[in-house]
Amino acid sequence: MNRFILLPLALLVLFITTSTFSQTLHIVETTSLPNTFIPSMLTIVVGDTVRWTNVSQGFHNVVADDNSFTSGPPSTSLWVYEFVFTTVGVNPYYCVSHGSPGGLGMSGVITVENATGVNDDEITVEDFELKQNYPNPFNPSTKISFLIPGSGIVKLKVYNILGNEIATLVNEEKPAGSYEVEFFAIGGSVSGGSAADLSSGIYYYSLTVNGNTKTKKMVLLK
Repeated sequence: MNRFILLPLALLVLFITTSTFSQTLHIVETTSLPNTFIPSMLTIVVGDTVRWTNVSQGFHNVVADDNSFTSGPPSTSLWVYEFVFTTVGVNPYYCVSHGSPGGLGMSGVITVENATGVNDDEITVEDFELKQNYPNPFNPSTKISFLIPGSGIVKLKVYNILGNEIATLVNEEKPAGSYEVEFFAIGGSVSGGSAADLSSGIYYYSLTVNGNTKTKKMVLLK
């Protein structure tokens, strides 16, 4: 095979590789008064990049709860920090000056999902609603409601502050409608909406419909 044939093949491979693994850049900004990340909760896919920018020039930084990523010590400079997320999971983080692990104070959550092809006829991320659990804080159980406007594969899972999955509440195809699931954090087994004797703290529940995800935070007080 001569070089005139190899060159088009190489270009084709480069095109396919670039198209398959193209990244999306997501922007998170820091603000002061109040000290917060905007947006504080973000859902991305594997291979996406998140860029944090200290636009307020407050005394801020970014540190993952599990220390898997960090922007370094807090600084008042106009700093920019980027991180590429390569694995699926829930990634809580915080600012050491104004927050702490577990979602207290200035904190945020990056939820990473596998990339999936979504047709125009399928549900998009704006088309379904995940409501705040009630009561919140809760003990020993709480109710989680959600709405889907069309049929789809629905997954509702609970994670701890390290991003580890602790319970699967829903994992099946459902028709359009409103749903409510009760989550028991104390007593029972880790299935069917129950988790065995969880400790007090912050947890996250994540709803995925046809590959699109929304995540919210809840607090267990014992």
